[in-house]
Amino acid sequence: MNTLQHTVEDYKLFEAIADIAFIAGQKGFFSGDSREDIAEIIRWGKEFEAIHEDTDWDEVDYTAAVEAFAANKLRIDLH
Repeated sequence: MNTLQHTVEDYKLFEAIADIAFIAGQKGFFSGDSREDIAEIIRWGKEFEAIHEDTDWDEVDYTAAVEAFAANKLRIDLH
């Protein structure tokens, strides 16, 4: 039985990390060090959540926001 307790904020972070990782995978993001890539994507997820802490997702399209955020991060890291 899973006894871990997670908050709404935890689940929001998990979703952001999963979405960013999916987008990064689609774009072929790989630095050569998978552990560092995972750590970077987790940092990006935390940054995304911090930026959007007060965002009303009924007014802002989440998918467009996370895709734009990830695309910007990937452009920065791929150059």
